[in-house]
This record gives sequence, structure tokens and C-alpha cells, in this order.
Amino acid sequence: MKLNELAKYFDHTLLKQNMTEKDLEILIKDYQEYEFHTICIPPVYIKKAKTIDKNVIIATVIDFPLGYSGLTSKLCQTDLALENGVNEIDLVGTIPYIKNGELQLYANEIKAVKKLMPNNILKIIIETSLLTPTEIITVSKICETSGADFVKTSTGFGSRGASIEDIKLIQQGAPNTKIKASGGIRTLEQASAFIENGVSRIGSSNSKSILDLFIIS
Repeated sequence: MKLNELAKYFDHTLLKQNMTEKDLEILIKDYQEYEFHTICIPPVYIKKAKTIDKNVIIATVIDFPLGYSGLTSKLCQTDLALENGVNEIDLVGTIPYIKNGELQLYANEIKAVKKLMPNNILKIIIETSLLTPTEIITVSKICETSGADFVKTSTGFGSRGASIEDIKLIQQGAPNTKIKASGGIRTLEQASAFIENGVSRIGSSNSKSILDLFIIS
């Protein structure tokens, strides 16, 4: 695999609460240099990112990181992000719906958000660290049948990040849907393992250092 091919797997991510405009400028510079797939940033920085580079491909997070503010809030957040020029949405699903067996409500949430953005990529963050293996399979199936473009493992704010075991469970539930691995991915070895196991996208704040390791390997 060539460097630019590896870079296209990455959503170059920065979601820390104290992120500054200087941090954003560095993130976009990295994006331009390495040609990552997107930058993944807080909604508050979408407009600013577009003023720095009007061609930058932006993913943002909705109802992050807990995901339980309700559908009306999620729709409002999504609509505003789209209005501000975002390209992709990473939406935190409502985990209590899964825990309470309210599976149709979870599905309705995905369908409603996707209806707002039929031509944009929608990734559903299922937060695997909080789910049983059976729940991971179940929620992944809901994501696939409800129109999600990706199932995403984690926010990075949970008790653990992504694992290969998570990926295999997601594939059982959603064999025809792409997967984004996110959370705790810091090394080239980890990234390579996820790609080898069928992941289409990787979310990491360590994208630059991972690619730097690839260059010298």
C-alpha cells in the first residue's frame, strides 16, 4: 500500500474540549500534506475550517459523546452542521434505546437523520464498550437496515476504544455496511490490523504519527 492510499483511510480527528483555532489550522495543514480522507472536528469549527480551506472535507460529530439528548436535538444539530458546510456526520446513537429493547426508536432516529442528508455520509457511533456482543450485532443490523453508511465503533470517550473483536461482531450484524474503527488507535500496527480485517475508515487523533511511522517503516 502506498502512503496516499493509507492516508485515505483516515478521518484526521481532533475533538478535545479545549481545541483552539491554532489547533484547527495545524489539523488542516496535516490534512493538506498527507491527503487524509477528512478532518473530524467539533461542529463549532466547521465554518472556520471552510474559511481556512474551502475545499477541506469535513466530518463532524453530533450529540457527542453521550448521544442521549433526543431526536429533535439531533436533527437540529445535524441541520445546522449541514447548513455550515459539513460533508460527513458521525452521530452518537441513543444507547438507552438498545438497553431498553426499544429497537424501533433507534432505527427511527437513524432514518430521520439520514432523511436530512441523503447525499452525505452518515456514520452511527454505537459505543461498543457499553454493549454486549449480542447488542453489538443487533445494533449493527439496525444501522444497516435503517440507511446508515457506516457503523462506527466508539467515541473515544468510553472505557475502551475499538477492537478487532468489535469489528467481527459488527460484520455479523451489518455485512453490507462500511465500518469505521475509532478510539485508542495510536500505532501503525493497530491501523494495519483494522484495515486487514475489513475496516474502511479509521478515526484517530494520531493519524499524522501513524503515517510518519509508515514512511520510515
